Amino acid sequence: MKNRYSELHKVWLFDLAHDPKKMSEMQIVQGFIKFYALEGLTLENVQQDIVFHTAYGIENCTTAMKWLKESSERFALK
Repeated sequence: MKNRYSELHKVWLFDLAHDPKKMSEMQIVQGFIKFYALEGLTLENVQQDIVFHTAYGIENCTTAMKWLKESSERFALK
């Protein structure tokens, strides 16, 4: 898992949890693919990383998961 817990991963998680509007849908989905999907991980792993490996809080976790799910769904329908 070379990409997870890198500085880029930390920045992606932070932006997703704090200001997802700062990123495009493509950046959100690409981050998920790069840091999770290519490693055989799921959306649940994103949630676990935010809850157990950051101090972002439940509200920010909820926001992050909402944006990630919605972006993934829209991106998949393009």
